[in-house]
Amino acid sequence: MTTPIDTKEKIIHVARILFAEKGFEGASVREIAKAAEVNVASVNYHFESKENLFFSILSTGHQECSEGIRNFYVENNPTVEELMIHVYRYFSNKSHDLSSFFKMMMSSQHSQKFSPCSMNKGSEDESFGPPGGKVISEAIAKEIGKEANDEDYHWAVRTLFSHVIHTILITTCCMRNQDNTPFSTEEDIEKGIRRLTKVVLQELRTSSI
Repeated sequence: MTTPIDTKEKIIHVARILFAEKGFEGASVREIAKAAEVNVASVNYHFESKENLFFSILSTGHQECSEGIRNFYVENNPTVEELMIHVYRYFSNKSHDLSSFFKMMMSSQHSQKFSPCSMNKGSEDESFGPPGGKVISEAIAKEIGKEANDEDYHWAVRTLFSHVIHTILITTCCMRNQDNTPFSTEEDIEKGIRRLTKVVLQELRTSSI
Protein backbone atom coordinates (compact mmCIF):
# COMPACT_ATOMS: atom_id res chain seq x y z
CA MET A 1 0.00 0.00 0.00
CA THR A 2 1.44 3.38 -1.01
CA THR A 3 1.86 5.90 1.80
CA PRO A 4 -0.12 9.04 0.96
CA ILE A 5 1.91 12.23 0.53
CA ASP A 6 0.69 15.02 2.77
CA THR A 7 -0.26 18.40 1.38
CA LYS A 8 2.91 20.19 2.46
CA GLU A 9 5.15 17.57 0.84
CA LYS A 10 3.14 17.73 -2.39
CA ILE A 11 3.52 21.49 -2.52
CA ILE A 12 7.28 21.31 -1.91
CA HIS A 13 7.75 18.58 -4.54
CA VAL A 14 5.84 20.46 -7.23
CA ALA A 15 7.23 23.89 -6.32
CA ARG A 16 10.82 22.69 -6.58
CA ILE A 17 10.20 21.49 -10.13
CA LEU A 18 8.43 24.68 -11.20
CA PHE A 19 10.94 27.00 -9.52
CA ALA A 20 13.78 25.13 -11.25
CA GLU A 21 12.04 25.41 -14.63
CA LYS A 22 10.71 28.96 -14.38
CA GLY A 23 12.62 30.63 -11.58
CA PHE A 24 11.16 32.42 -8.57
CA GLU A 25 9.45 35.09 -10.62
CA GLY A 26 8.12 32.75 -13.31
CA ALA A 27 6.32 30.26 -11.06
CA SER A 28 3.16 31.67 -9.48
CA VAL A 29 1.52 30.43 -6.30
CA ARG A 30 -1.63 29.70 -8.28
CA GLU A 31 0.32 27.57 -10.76
CA ILE A 32 2.06 25.69 -7.94
CA ALA A 33 -1.26 25.03 -6.21
CA LYS A 34 -2.85 23.76 -9.43
CA ALA A 35 0.05 21.40 -10.18
CA ALA A 36 0.00 20.10 -6.60
CA GLU A 37 -3.79 19.67 -6.80
CA VAL A 38 -4.39 21.84 -3.75
CA ASN A 39 -5.99 25.25 -3.33
CA VAL A 40 -4.03 28.49 -3.04
CA ALA A 41 -5.09 28.81 0.58
CA SER A 42 -3.19 25.60 1.38
CA VAL A 43 0.06 27.08 0.04
CA ASN A 44 -0.47 30.24 2.06
CA TYR A 45 -1.40 28.22 5.16
CA HIS A 46 1.77 26.10 5.10
CA PHE A 47 4.25 28.74 3.89
CA GLU A 48 2.54 32.16 4.19
CA SER A 49 4.26 33.46 1.04
CA LYS A 50 5.99 32.37 -2.13
CA GLU A 51 9.31 33.63 -0.75
CA ASN A 52 8.95 31.44 2.33
CA LEU A 53 8.15 28.43 0.14
CA PHE A 54 11.19 29.07 -2.04
CA PHE A 55 13.45 29.55 0.98
CA SER A 56 12.01 26.46 2.71
CA ILE A 57 12.89 24.23 -0.25
CA LEU A 58 16.49 25.45 -0.37
CA SER A 59 17.10 25.48 3.38
CA THR A 60 15.55 22.03 3.89
CA GLY A 61 17.71 20.58 1.11
CA HIS A 62 20.81 22.20 2.63
CA GLN A 63 20.02 20.80 6.07
CA GLU A 64 19.38 17.28 4.74
CA CYS A 65 22.72 17.27 2.92
CA SER A 66 24.56 18.58 5.99
CA GLU A 67 23.07 15.82 8.13
CA GLY A 68 23.88 13.14 5.56
CA ILE A 69 27.55 14.17 5.42
CA ARG A 70 27.78 14.55 9.21
CA ASN A 71 26.27 11.09 9.79
CA PHE A 72 28.80 9.47 7.46
CA TYR A 73 31.65 11.24 9.23
CA VAL A 74 30.50 10.20 12.71
CA GLU A 75 29.79 6.60 11.75
CA ASN A 76 32.93 5.96 9.68
CA ASN A 77 35.66 8.29 10.96
CA PRO A 78 37.01 8.73 7.41
CA THR A 79 40.14 10.40 6.16
CA VAL A 80 39.62 13.65 4.25
CA GLU A 81 40.04 11.74 0.99
CA GLU A 82 37.39 9.21 1.97
CA LEU A 83 35.08 11.99 3.15
CA MET A 84 35.37 13.89 -0.13
CA ILE A 85 34.75 10.72 -2.12
CA HIS A 86 31.62 10.20 -0.03
CA VAL A 87 30.54 13.80 -0.68
CA TYR A 88 31.02 13.21 -4.40
CA ARG A 89 29.03 9.96 -4.37
CA TYR A 90 26.36 11.45 -2.11
CA PHE A 91 25.69 14.39 -4.43
CA SER A 92 26.06 12.24 -7.55
CA ASN A 93 23.17 10.14 -6.31
CA LYS A 94 21.22 13.38 -5.83
CA SER A 95 22.38 14.99 -9.09
CA HIS A 96 18.83 15.76 -10.25
CA ASP A 97 18.02 17.52 -6.96
CA LEU A 98 21.38 19.29 -7.03
CA SER A 99 20.72 20.59 -10.52
CA SER A 100 17.25 21.78 -9.49
CA PHE A 101 18.60 23.68 -6.49
CA PHE A 102 21.24 25.43 -8.58
CA LYS A 103 18.70 26.34 -11.23
CA MET A 104 16.47 27.79 -8.52
CA MET A 105 19.24 29.94 -7.07
CA MET A 106 20.66 31.08 -10.40
CA SER A 107 17.29 31.98 -11.92
CA SER A 108 16.11 34.11 -9.03
CA GLN A 109 16.36 37.88 -8.73
CA HIS A 110 16.53 37.14 -5.01
CA SER A 111 19.91 35.44 -5.39
CA GLN A 112 21.52 37.44 -2.59
CA LYS A 113 18.73 36.72 -0.14
CA PHE A 114 18.75 33.04 -1.05
CA SER A 115 22.53 32.63 -1.07
CA PRO A 116 24.11 29.47 0.48
CA CYS A 117 24.99 31.41 3.64
CA SER A 118 21.40 32.52 4.10
CA MET A 119 20.15 28.94 3.85
CA ASN A 120 21.99 27.69 6.92
CA LYS A 121 21.38 30.35 9.55
CA GLY A 122 21.79 28.75 12.97
CA SER A 123 23.30 25.54 11.58
CA GLU A 124 26.83 24.28 12.15
CA ASP A 125 27.69 25.16 8.54
CA GLU A 126 26.71 28.82 8.87
CA SER A 127 30.29 30.10 8.82
CA PHE A 128 31.31 27.88 5.88
CA GLY A 129 28.37 28.09 3.49
CA PRO A 130 28.37 24.70 1.74
CA PRO A 131 26.55 21.79 3.39
CA GLY A 132 29.04 19.64 5.28
CA GLY A 133 31.57 22.48 5.44
CA LYS A 134 32.01 22.18 9.20
CA VAL A 135 32.57 18.42 8.96
CA ILE A 136 35.13 18.82 6.19
CA SER A 137 37.04 21.41 8.23
CA GLU A 138 37.03 19.08 11.27
CA ALA A 139 38.42 16.23 9.18
CA ILE A 140 41.11 18.53 7.76
CA ALA A 141 42.18 19.76 11.22
CA LYS A 142 42.42 16.19 12.46
CA GLU A 143 44.49 15.03 9.50
CA ILE A 144 46.99 17.89 9.22
CA GLY A 145 47.65 17.64 12.95
CA LYS A 146 47.55 21.35 13.69
CA GLU A 147 45.18 24.27 13.87
CA ALA A 148 45.03 26.28 10.68
CA ASN A 149 43.69 29.81 10.54
CA ASP A 150 40.16 30.60 9.41
CA GLU A 151 41.30 31.73 5.97
CA ASP A 152 43.03 28.38 5.38
CA TYR A 153 39.99 26.37 6.44
CA HIS A 154 37.64 28.39 4.26
CA TRP A 155 39.97 28.12 1.27
CA ALA A 156 40.35 24.36 1.73
CA VAL A 157 36.64 23.66 2.20
CA ARG A 158 35.56 25.83 -0.71
CA THR A 159 38.26 24.47 -3.01
CA LEU A 160 37.35 20.84 -2.36
CA PHE A 161 33.58 21.32 -2.24
CA SER A 162 33.48 23.54 -5.33
CA HIS A 163 35.50 21.03 -7.32
CA VAL A 164 33.19 18.17 -6.36
CA ILE A 165 29.96 20.05 -7.12
CA HIS A 166 31.31 21.54 -10.36
CA THR A 167 32.40 18.09 -11.51
CA ILE A 168 28.97 16.59 -10.82
CA LEU A 169 27.10 19.39 -12.58
CA ILE A 170 29.38 19.26 -15.61
CA THR A 171 29.32 15.49 -15.97
CA THR A 172 25.57 15.17 -15.49
CA CYS A 173 24.49 18.19 -17.53
CA CYS A 174 27.13 18.75 -20.20
CA MET A 175 29.05 15.50 -20.65
CA ARG A 176 26.24 12.96 -20.35
CA ASN A 177 26.56 10.11 -22.85
CA GLN A 178 29.84 11.47 -24.23
CA ASP A 179 31.99 8.36 -24.02
CA ASN A 180 34.90 9.99 -25.85
CA THR A 181 35.57 12.60 -23.14
CA PRO A 182 39.04 11.85 -21.71
CA PHE A 183 39.45 10.98 -18.03
CA SER A 184 35.72 11.17 -17.32
CA THR A 185 34.98 7.72 -15.89
CA GLU A 186 33.92 7.38 -12.26
CA GLU A 187 37.37 5.98 -11.50
CA ASP A 188 39.05 8.97 -13.19
CA ILE A 189 36.85 11.48 -11.39
CA GLU A 190 37.44 9.94 -7.98
CA LYS A 191 41.16 9.75 -8.68
CA GLY A 192 41.11 13.47 -9.44
CA ILE A 193 39.28 14.23 -6.18
CA ARG A 194 41.83 12.23 -4.21
CA ARG A 195 44.65 14.02 -5.99
CA LEU A 196 43.23 17.47 -5.29
CA THR A 197 42.64 16.54 -1.65
CA LYS A 198 46.30 15.54 -1.26
CA VAL A 199 47.41 18.85 -2.78
CA VAL A 200 45.15 20.88 -0.48
CA LEU A 201 46.27 19.03 2.65
CA GLN A 202 49.92 19.35 1.71
CA GLU A 203 49.53 23.09 1.18
CA LEU A 204 47.96 23.47 4.61
CA ARG A 205 50.69 21.42 6.27
CA THR A 206 53.40 23.62 4.84
CA SER A 207 51.67 26.98 5.21
CA SER A 208 52.36 29.19 8.19
CA ILE A 209 49.67 29.57 10.84
